[in-house]
Amino acid sequence: MASVRVRDLSSLTKARRRALVALATLVCLAVPILGSSALAQGASPQRSERTFRMAPLGMTADLPNPLRGQYRWLGAEPTPATVTSNDVYYRDQVYWGRIEKADNAWDFSWIETGLAEAGSRGGKFGFRVMAYCPGCWMGSRADLPPVTPDFVPRQAGTDVPDWNSPVFVAQWRELMTELGRRYGDDPRLGYVDVGGYGAYGEWHVWEGERVSDANGLALVDAVASAFPGKHVLLNTMTPVPFTLEALRNHRNLGLRTDSLGCPDMHSMVATDKRLQSVWRTRPFFSEWCTRADPVLGAQQVRRFHVSTLSSGNMPWRGTELTGRQRTAYTTALATAGYRIKVRSLTLPDVLDAGRKVVVRTAWTNQGAAPAYDAWDVRLTFVHAATGRTITRSLGRPLEGLVDTAVRSRKVSTKGMKAGRYDLFVGVVDPSGYSAPMHLANAGRTTAGTYRVGAVEVR
Repeated sequence: MASVRVRDLSSLTKARRRALVALATLVCLAVPILGSSALAQGASPQRSERTFRMAPLGMTADLPNPLRGQYRWLGAEPTPATVTSNDVYYRDQVYWGRIEKADNAWDFSWIETGLAEAGSRGGKFGFRVMAYCPGCWMGSRADLPPVTPDFVPRQAGTDVPDWNSPVFVAQWRELMTELGRRYGDDPRLGYVDVGGYGAYGEWHVWEGERVSDANGLALVDAVASAFPGKHVLLNTMTPVPFTLEALRNHRNLGLRTDSLGCPDMHSMVATDKRLQSVWRTRPFFSEWCTRADPVLGAQQVRRFHVSTLSSGNMPWRGTELTGRQRTAYTTALATAGYRIKVRSLTLPDVLDAGRKVVVRTAWTNQGAAPAYDAWDVRLTFVHAATGRTITRSLGRPLEGLVDTAVRSRKVSTKGMKAGRYDLFVGVVDPSGYSAPMHLANAGRTTAGTYRVGAVEVR
C-alpha cells in the first residue's frame, strides 16, 4: 500500500503534495497529544443523563405546612375537619391589659399557652396585641382586666387611648421590647401582627383623634425592631403612602387584611399596584370576612397572593354552601400560600465517585405565594448493600419560587463508595423545628423525604 500511496502522491501537483503531507503530520501528532492529556487529567468520558419523573398529588391533597393554608383562631377547629391546621393565632387572649395589668407587671401565660399549642402540633404561633377593643366580650367581664391598661393615657372624656401621647408610644415600645426579648428567637413563633393602634388593633378608628404618621411609624417600628427575625404584619386599612413608608423602613414587614371574601377585602391593597407587588418578597395573611363570599375569596387568594386564611370567623358552615361555593372554598384552602411539587430530577446515568456532578431539579409552585421562610433542599443517598447514608445540599432553590423553575447545582460524590444507591429528595427546615416540607408529590416517607429512584456510583 505504501508504493500505491507514493504513486498517487507523485501524480499530484507539488503544492497539493505539500498540503497533504502537512495534514497527515498534524493528525499523527494530535492523536497521542490528546490521548496523553486526557489520561493525565483523569477525565472520564462524557456520560448520558437520566431524568427521574416525580409522581404528583392532586390539588385537594392536604399539605400541612407552616404559614400556609388554614390556621386556628378563636378556639375554632378547622373547617372541614379533614384539613390539617397546625398554626395557631391569638388575638382576644393576649390583649394589652391581660399581658401587663400594671406598669411592668407582666403576665405572659397566654403567650406561653399559644406557643405551646402551636408547638404541640409542630405549627407556628402568631399573635396580635390589642390596645383598644370597643364592644368586645372581655369588656363585660368583671373578672378580667380592661383591654386598655390603666396606666395608658386616654383621649379626653373617652375610653379611647391617646394614640399621639408620648407616654402611649413609649409604653407600647416597652411592651414590644419585652416581648421581643423573651420570644424573638423562639422557633415556634412565626409572626406578629403590628396591632396596637385602632379598634381591635386593625389600624382604623371611627371615633376620637387619629394617630399621626410619625407616631404611627413609631408604633410599627416598635414591633418590627423587637422581632427582626420574624414576619411582622401591618393591617392594610392604613393609607397607602403610610404603608409604603413603613414597608421601606422594615424589610421584615409584610401585610395583613381581615376581610377576605368581601369586596376589595375592605383594604387598600386592591387600590394600589405597589402594594399588590409586596407579596413577591413578603407575606400577605388574611382572615375571612364575616359576610364573606367563598367564590370571591378564592379569586382574591389567587389575585392578591394570600398565604393564610382563618378558621374562626366564617359566616357559614360547609354544609350550607352551594356546590360552586364549596368548590371555591376548597380551592382557597388548597392554593393559599405555597404548594410545591418536584416535577423531575436529572443527573448523570452513572456517577463517578470523588467527582462533582450536576443535578437539575424542576419545580412547580401550584400555590398563590412563595414560601417566605428558609428551606433547604437535600438529596439523601442510601447505599443499597450497606445502608450507609450520605446527604448533599442543593441549597435553597425554592426561594421566591412562583409558577415553574429549573435549578442546577453541583454535588460532590466524595466519600461515596461504588455501588447502587437509593436516592431521596427532601425539603428541610434548617433550624430543625418544622417537619420536612410536605410536597405535592406522592410517596412521602416516614422521614419526610420522597424517593427519586436508584443511581449507580462507580
